[in-house]
Amino acid sequence: MATIDDLDVSPSTLLRGMRGEIVRAGLAYPEVLHVEVRDLQGALWRFSTQDADWFPEDPGALRGMSVDGAVIGSTGELAFSLSDGSTLRVMPGRMEAHDDPPNWELLTPDGLSLEFGPGLRWQVSSSDDI
Repeated sequence: MATIDDLDVSPSTLLRGMRGEIVRAGLAYPEVLHVEVRDLQGALWRFSTQDADWFPEDPGALRGMSVDGAVIGSTGELAFSLSDGSTLRVMPGRMEAHDDPPNWELLTPDGLSLEFGPGLRWQVSSSDDI
């Protein structure tokens, strides 16, 4: 698993570690998606959106599936490959101001935070810093 001291910490590097069973998937106010994945070592990964759309729209259908992979596209779209062959797609919202919240955030079990957006911007930091 990557640490903040690694020279090769990138969104793709962090996302490679997020493999395992979806143990929680639900909505929060206002239209925020929360997904928790338990990896093969038993550690918990937490993912949430803030200013993004996702498909499929019913997060309840994700529970019990596994995340087999994740890829960030050139537009910032995030695609999670799921164990049944489907894909959870997260599409960033349109940037309206430079101080818009991140489109989505991933918290790793070892305390790293990956934020994406607004626009084609990403940041990796220690979750102690956020």
